[in-house]
Formats: sequence, C-alpha cells, structure tokens
Amino acid sequence: MKKFETRDIVLVAMYVALAIVLDYVKEFLPFLNMPQGGSLNIALIPIVIGSFHLGFGYGALIGLLWWGVSSLMGLNNDIVSPMQYVLDYIVPSVIIGLSSIFYRTSDDSKMKLIKMEVGIFLMMAIRTASICISGAYFWPGDAAAGSLAAWSGSLAYNLPYCIATGVMLMVLVPLAMTRIKTLIK
Repeated sequence: MKKFETRDIVLVAMYVALAIVLDYVKEFLPFLNMPQGGSLNIALIPIVIGSFHLGFGYGALIGLLWWGVSSLMGLNNDIVSPMQYVLDYIVPSVIIGLSSIFYRTSDDSKMKLIKMEVGIFLMMAIRTASICISGAYFWPGDAAAGSLAAWSGSLAYNLPYCIATGVMLMVLVPLAMTRIKTLIK
C-alpha cells in the first residue's frame, strides 16, 4: 500500500479548498443555478484536475472530501431520504473524481487527450445517471415515482445542466492540465 506523502495531502487539501470556493462562487452567480437544484457546477473543475494530476484514487478522495466539507458548510442540504442523498450527492461527488481511471502519463500526447476526454465523458454519464435516477424516484413532482412521466421530467430537468457541465469539463480540464504540467516540471 502506498504511503500518503505530505505533498499529496497538501495537494488534496488544495483541490478540495478550491472546489469549496468555486461552490460558493456558483451560489452567487444565479445564471449557473437551476431553479429547483442542480447547476452548471464549476466546483467539479478542481476535482477532475486533481484526479488527472494525482490519480483516480486521490480524485475519488477529493470528491468525497468536497462532498463532506460542503455538506458541513450547508451547501448540500436537500434531503428527502438517505438513498436520495446518496444518489444526488455522494455517488456523483466520488464518481467525478474517477475521471482519470483510463489515463496514463506514459501515453503519447494525442492518446492522453483522448483518454482524458473519454474518462470525463464516462464519469459524467454515470454521474448524470445517478442524478436522473434520484430525480425519477425521489423528485417525481405530480407523477408516480419511477413512472414514464417521472423519468421524462427528470431527464428534461437534469440533462441540460449535466451536459453543459460535461462540455465545460471536456474543454477546460485539458487546457488547464497543459498549463499544470509545465508548472509541475
């Protein structure tokens, strides 16, 4: 088992802190937030960058710590049931940290970019699925939980901001990683 190094612990804390700051910034920018929860989540940027910088294990840890600290600070308090909370907050926070699961630093630069984009896309797809399942079963509105109407409503509400977040990550993270690589060397 790999020992935690002081440098890695400091970097994890830095990425978590940056995600928390961006989470608060997002709260003050109303055009990023959906009326009944959900948002173009800029706080995911440092989580995904941390995943590619430190590896997917640390990325999942960054996501989990971001969820925990932001919950303690009152950012994630929409609770209907424990399962809804897990599907809306915990699973999506950890999943997005696994974005670098296919990424290897030894690959050539074109393959790195492809694996980066594929990792972000797949983890955003799983994150979106978790949020949509929660929406269909725990936030169905006037429809019966799990019904076609509930699924339609959940997809119509959640897909636009999840797709926008995924596109944002697929554009900004590779750009940021090229700059970070020069700083690391």
